[in-house]
Amino acid sequence: MYHSETMIQMMEDLQRQASEMEKHVKDMMEAEGRACGIELDKRKNARDLMHELMEHQSHQENQAEMTWAYVPAENVDYDTHSTDWDNSMHSPWAGANGEMLTEQDLWHDGGDMDGHEDHQE
Repeated sequence: MYHSETMIQMMEDLQRQASEMEKHVKDMMEAEGRACGIELDKRKNARDLMHELMEHQSHQENQAEMTWAYVPAENVDYDTHSTDWDNSMHSPWAGANGEMLTEQDLWHDGGDMDGHEDHQE
């Protein structure tokens, strides 16, 4: 009797996990479909949704370049191109004019900011 109950519990757990997995897969396909301009009906099974999505994508001639968030690249208002970084951009010891700063330049006793009085109102 014990083995039968354990087997039934394991089967129920697997069915629950499969149902959750199907829901997540359908959600991902729905998001992909929306990015392509179609609305998928999640009441259909996952395989039918996949075929519908693949068919739609195969007929798209001039697909717009998308960013990572499924936003057309021409709609973003920030720079999406990579830059050539060098170490000077990451160094806390480089001043605005390229001069090397010391700890004394970065940390002040008393909290005053020498040389920045013109920014206070």
